[in-house]
Amino acid sequence: GLDYHYEDIPRDRQQAAFRAQMGLARDLSLPVIVHEREAHEDGLRIVEEFPEVTGVFHCYSGSAEMAKWLIARGWYIGFTGVLTFKNARKAVETAAAIPLERIVLETDCPYMSPEPFRGKRNDPGKLYRMAERLAEIRGISVEEVHAATMENGKRLYRI
Repeated sequence: GLDYHYEDIPRDRQQAAFRAQMGLARDLSLPVIVHEREAHEDGLRIVEEFPEVTGVFHCYSGSAEMAKWLIARGWYIGFTGVLTFKNARKAVETAAAIPLERIVLETDCPYMSPEPFRGKRNDPGKLYRMAERLAEIRGISVEEVHAATMENGKRLYRI
């Protein structure tokens, strides 16, 4: 993927590496996990160059419109503990606006612990907080979130 938050790796090198990874995924018919931070425009442009490649945009930080664009191309959207943060308006709006069938929940261990564990080391045992929050946002049961996100993960990773 692309991470423009820090300037220690030149953007052109990141883009070349991302293209190489997308090409490898295409050649091997594998899904990809895309890390994209502060690089929405470049990330989408590269995704568009590889229409046969799909996967998940993990730790999603884009808009609902961007998520819908990705979903229309077969992608999944991954939410972390950010979904539980008080200031996570964009993540909440996106989680409410996109189809449940395209959402996966993830930890991003050891980072992005959900509330009330924010600032502490994250682990898979805290995933239930993201499921509870997603259920609250969408007005459905936690059991429905569990079932849907489990099936989504199976489809995403082809298992």
